[in-house]
Amino acid sequence: MCGNGELAFGPANPRKSVFLLTKPPHNDRASLCLQLIAQSKDAVLYLAGDGVYNLLGEPPAALPRERIVACREDLQARGVLADGIATVPVDFYELLIDDVMSEAARVYAF
Repeated sequence: MCGNGELAFGPANPRKSVFLLTKPPHNDRASLCLQLIAQSKDAVLYLAGDGVYNLLGEPPAALPRERIVACREDLQARGVLADGIATVPVDFYELLIDDVMSEAARVYAF
């Protein structure tokens, strides 16, 4: 959420690229995902499954916290903390589906 209570990737920012990353760091697919994000103009990164391990160490992408979204259950299951690097919504999958269905120009899954 932004300071004004709106999501940074809400109606004011339609037509974004949504990336779903489920691969751990140093995986070829994870590297490709992060390279594509670096070239994308308006990206949002969703981390699920082993993708939450990308929060360990350096931030996974040069994106603001509001544009990196991590699954709470996967963070807890793997003992990973978001540490202010990512937004952790109550209902990750509802937010992901809503984003994909209403605002995404492109969707990439890794």
